[in-house]
Amino acid sequence: MTVEQMRSFIIKFVYYTLLIVLAYCILKFVVPFFMPFLLAFLIAMLLKSPTNHLSRRFKLRRSIVAVVLLILFYALVIALFTLLGAKLGSAATDGFKALPSFYSSTIEPALYQVQSWLSGFIQRLDPTLQSMLTSLNQNIVTSLGSAVSSLSSSAVSSLTGFASHVPSFFVKSLLMIIASFFFVVDYYKVTSFLANLLPPKGKAMLFRIKSNGVDTLLKFARAYAILLTITFIELSIGLSILGVRGAILIALGTALVDILPVLGTGTILIPWALYQLFSGNFFLGFGLAILYGIITVVRQVLEPRIVGGQIGLYPLLTLVCMFIGAQLFGFWGMFALPIGLTIYLQLWREEHPPATAPQSPAGTSAGMPPKGTPQN
Repeated sequence: MTVEQMRSFIIKFVYYTLLIVLAYCILKFVVPFFMPFLLAFLIAMLLKSPTNHLSRRFKLRRSIVAVVLLILFYALVIALFTLLGAKLGSAATDGFKALPSFYSSTIEPALYQVQSWLSGFIQRLDPTLQSMLTSLNQNIVTSLGSAVSSLSSSAVSSLTGFASHVPSFFVKSLLMIIASFFFVVDYYKVTSFLANLLPPKGKAMLFRIKSNGVDTLLKFARAYAILLTITFIELSIGLSILGVRGAILIALGTALVDILPVLGTGTILIPWALYQLFSGNFFLGFGLAILYGIITVVRQVLEPRIVGGQIGLYPLLTLVCMFIGAQLFGFWGMFALPIGLTIYLQLWREEHPPATAPQSPAGTSAGMPPKGTPQN
């Protein structure tokens, strides 16, 4: 490698390293800071097409239709979040408060029953081990009781402490709502103003990123819709075999939770299985545990393949991107990094189209001599 080539390599390396660091800083610090305005702009973009369609259909001013649609959108979102939040918060608080009594009435008797069985079994083998086993079991029960009480109190305190962040959440939500009204009414003015701030090449690149980004997001949504459907089918079949009432509705709710990587089906199936095991319903308890294992294995195997197949990334590369995105940027990074890489690769392919093979003379095919040419 010549000195000039080494210099060119170092310059390119430093350039791309700075770009990566800049992108990381923007995604890590700038984007969360302006999140209310970004969400407001995304909502306006989401409502753009139905607003234009209804405005042309009923011959109404676009601003009036946009405001009405935005009000309906927020009314629906607030109603859903209020209903679900109240139900989930109440159920979680009641569940954690009831955890100590559940432990003392169900888990602790089961542990003593197991200890009694083991004591009788060991006494038949070696009577001297019985006192040691009794002392050990008593220590385990006491430790578990303290842990459950501590978990219950800390969980309730965490839920109560979450309320301290509510004012900040409402301030950001209010900013988002106000900004979204400006964005939906003057959507084209805002986008034209932002686009005119860029040079011609930057403006063309922005529209290309927008086009590729929308297409990638649609493919990403399609991929997770497929995963949701597969999980729903697995849950419906498994819960029906186990004889659970309302298996279809439970399967639908659990499948929706499974879309969230932080939660997953284990949030519902694991506590449910443990409760059934400690209650003595071993068939349903072990069945739910096995069902959870099957769903987890299928999800881990299919997710990189389906997501990668939809957005055009190699499955292993998709899995690596999802892992790195989650480690760097949290929950949203799991989705943002594969989407960003896909958009970049699409733009790169447009800039570097594959070289076409040289055309053969008219009337001939590649690799074949023209007619009339003598062959050896």
